[in-house]
Amino acid sequence: YQIYVSGVQAPKDNNHRVVTDDIEEQTKLIFEDISKILAIAGATLDDVVKAVIYITDMNEFDKISAIRGEYFKNSMPVSTMVEVNRMTRDGAKIEIEVTAIIEK
Repeated sequence: YQIYVSGVQAPKDNNHRVVTDDIEEQTKLIFEDISKILAIAGATLDDVVKAVIYITDMNEFDKISAIRGEYFKNSMPVSTMVEVNRMTRDGAKIEIEVTAIIEK
């Protein structure tokens, strides 16, 4: 089975603003949410084969890459990272989508 997790951003508050401005915190929160979504489908981050990461500042690459490595330590999915102007949530600096594959 293929599992597609559409773009995930850091959680938002009542004003539709992300709960933290820190890029490292946002990245960790996103990976935790993706992990929970995958678990519902019977998968883990180890099953991820592709990740697409959108960021608003390519200068944050090293911080994001280090965290990505922590979460994907058992799988090395192909990935794309693209800098974009803006996200749909105020204050969001990163959005991640993944594809995972599991056996039936």
